[in-house]
Amino acid sequence: MTLLVLKLEVPEVMHHSSNEAMLGELLGMTPVFATYVVTFLIAGGFWFLHQLTFHFIRQVDSLLVWINLLLLMLVALLPFSAGLMSHLFIHPVSQLFYYGNQFAIAALLNIHWHYAKRKALLHGGEPQDMFLLTFRTAQTAVAFAACLLAAVLVPDYSWVPIPIIFLGGMIVEWTRRHK
Repeated sequence: MTLLVLKLEVPEVMHHSSNEAMLGELLGMTPVFATYVVTFLIAGGFWFLHQLTFHFIRQVDSLLVWINLLLLMLVALLPFSAGLMSHLFIHPVSQLFYYGNQFAIAALLNIHWHYAKRKALLHGGEPQDMFLLTFRTAQTAVAFAACLLAAVLVPDYSWVPIPIIFLGGMIVEWTRRHK
């Protein structure tokens, strides 16, 4: 996640530039900062889900390691996809690449988790906690699949599915806990 900051480049402003010129340059970088913050938060969510899966996994096999390596390879691609998105936000190809990268990570998290469950690589855990992890990994994949679809149909609003799906997920989790 810390590699994302490498895409933040210091503006080429002369040392004798005015404060207004410097502020103008920084304000012109708003899309870059916004993409950095959003991508960092999304990567943090992926990291959290990844950590939760390993909370339940008691052993690994070679295929789980390869799934995990592929997942990490896609996470390492985030600085590039975030950089592309920050400079060409409205361009559908940059959106497809960015959300495709996020979707691929989410899909691999699902594969990772379901493979470990199917192969009985988990230790006993609370069924409620395991359900929530399954729900959250699926929810994340659905959110980014919806963003991919939105990028094709309505590129100006391709980000909208994320808060809607995650808010809906919070409601589902809250309802399930309070039954």
